[in-house]
Amino acid sequence: RSALTFGFDYFKKTTTGMLMDQPIPRYGGKEAPIANAGDMENSGLEFELGYRGRAGEFTYFINGNASYLTNKLIKLGNESGEAIYENAGATGLGPYVKGKNGEVFPFFYGFKTDGILQNQAEADAYNAAYSKNARPGDVRFVDYNNDGKIDDDDRTKIGKGMPDWTYGINLGAEWKNFDLSMFFQGTIGNDIFDYSMRGDIPAMNRPAWILDRWTGEGTSNRLPRMTNANPNGNWASSDLYIKDGSYLRLKNIQLGYTLPNAISRSVSIQKFRVYVAAENLLTFTSYDGFDPEIASGGYTTIGIDRGIYPQAR
Repeated sequence: RSALTFGFDYFKKTTTGMLMDQPIPRYGGKEAPIANAGDMENSGLEFELGYRGRAGEFTYFINGNASYLTNKLIKLGNESGEAIYENAGATGLGPYVKGKNGEVFPFFYGFKTDGILQNQAEADAYNAAYSKNARPGDVRFVDYNNDGKIDDDDRTKIGKGMPDWTYGINLGAEWKNFDLSMFFQGTIGNDIFDYSMRGDIPAMNRPAWILDRWTGEGTSNRLPRMTNANPNGNWASSDLYIKDGSYLRLKNIQLGYTLPNAISRSVSIQKFRVYVAAENLLTFTSYDGFDPEIASGGYTTIGIDRGIYPQAR
């Protein structure tokens, strides 16, 4: 007997009175108190689709689910309506996660870039326009607010760690005494801030991407030169760190065989099944880090890859 099932939900939830730090003057001598001050809105769609069928001795099923989520911070709960949540200010990276009224919460924060300065003529033109000290191989940052200079006011939203879509697919089949099951899971529409790309620390091991850096005119239009001196601030937080975090992963797969009842019961066993199984067997993604499925240490660190240990396969 075949059966088709379908489910659909729409949701919209406004959360009020979220706990937020309330800054006080430093001369108060106390840490920032926490108050019920923030408001946020989450809305989206959820789908479920399933089918179960039979063809002779072959039975099978497929179940899928998907969720679409939009998220917006309505009120942060402070006077400015914005706040920095992750900041490597002691190095060249600077602030890189921010919350702001009217935006997805949180979002990646930094400069927009427009390739790499390929030769001295391009560097001279860039320096003359923005009073910089760049050299060939340095990043060409974008004057985002068009005020004729490159400074902190040009930082803006450059990505987000929250997926637009999360989904899962269950597949299963049985034939005679054999059975097979598979579970796929993935996300679409999320970015990863690849923290491991930081080039502001001169003495450290590098992933393989270092081989694609700029080493001369035409060699790279994305990754800057490597140098201990960094007069252009090449490794400030920017869209150079942002990578597509979408993926599809075969989380579980299992193939089994159940001995015929006549054989198992002849040795006083009601049921005997042998199987082979694997976890995280296949992953399809364009992300070149260790693992696109990044666990978060907190809500404001969603999508930040600090060189996490990958899930075992």
